[in-house]
Amino acid sequence: MGYEAVLAKVELFSTLPVEDLLELENVATRRHFSKGVLIFNEGEPVDHLLVLIEGRMRIFHNNDAGREFVYGVADAGTSFGELALFADEERAVSAEAEEDCVFLAISRTNFLTLLSQHPELKDHMLLTAMNVIRHLTKTVSDLALKDVYGRIRKVFEALAVPTEEGGLIEDQLTQQDLADRVGASREMIAKVMKELVAGGYVQTGRRRILILKKLPEHF
Repeated sequence: MGYEAVLAKVELFSTLPVEDLLELENVATRRHFSKGVLIFNEGEPVDHLLVLIEGRMRIFHNNDAGREFVYGVADAGTSFGELALFADEERAVSAEAEEDCVFLAISRTNFLTLLSQHPELKDHMLLTAMNVIRHLTKTVSDLALKDVYGRIRKVFEALAVPTEEGGLIEDQLTQQDLADRVGASREMIAKVMKELVAGGYVQTGRRRILILKKLPEHF
């Protein structure tokens, strides 16, 4: 199966001609990870650039006390490790397969060869670094300035898909998943969700969340 169409959606490779995408796929190694399997761990050396071709993965960090914070969820067409690979750094975060995943792994040698042949890719890497910094800055700002409800509201609004019934979230989020994403306890999430259900704002069940009406700015 050809994956050049997915590779073309990766921001880093978006300017490459089709023949280079095909060559990139040819030198890459396909890797499969089952749901729930750790893909890479924080602090590990980076020897391959990974491109998620199929599936979904969760990006997270564990502190010294073992508490987990989820930075986000990535879908097909996302690349990982290009900055660390270029700078010879270790993994800064961990990742786990949220569903069965397929990756293309590109070795350091092949990646550096690609950069030498297409120096314009370094501009895309700089843009990627800027986007990562912007995302982390916004995340830290939200943790510092928004209350728990405000962070839950932001996650819901980002995930909800408009339907005739309302905003539908089918990510099968558990209360613990949501707690990990917003940096709160599961008990606090349960309390907020109970209030949202009682207020007629959301409906839960059947492994989904349905937003019935516009969520209030404050709760």
